[in-house]
Amino acid sequence: MKTLTMIIRLVRRCLIWILTAYWVTFAFYTAEKFLTGGSVSVVSWYEHIASSFVRRGDAWFLTPWSWNKFLAQQATILAVTLALYFFEWRHAKHRVG
Repeated sequence: MKTLTMIIRLVRRCLIWILTAYWVTFAFYTAEKFLTGGSVSVVSWYEHIASSFVRRGDAWFLTPWSWNKFLAQQATILAVTLALYFFEWRHAKHRVG
């Protein structure tokens, strides 16, 4: 049981580091795109990272981009990140005290 707990803690901490790197990279690229090209460049970059190709029949199509879908994805990633931080903080607090 102790091994399983340790593995779960390791996976949780790895996810926290990966998501932290994601948010740092996202913030850096957003700032860099804004400074070099303004808000149009930022929106173009958001469209680029949020679009994907889907196969329909014999052809590949680029999915249409929408602000609502993009913001929902970012809000979900942020909620997962904050939940992991909170969960880890609570468990660290209980282990110490």
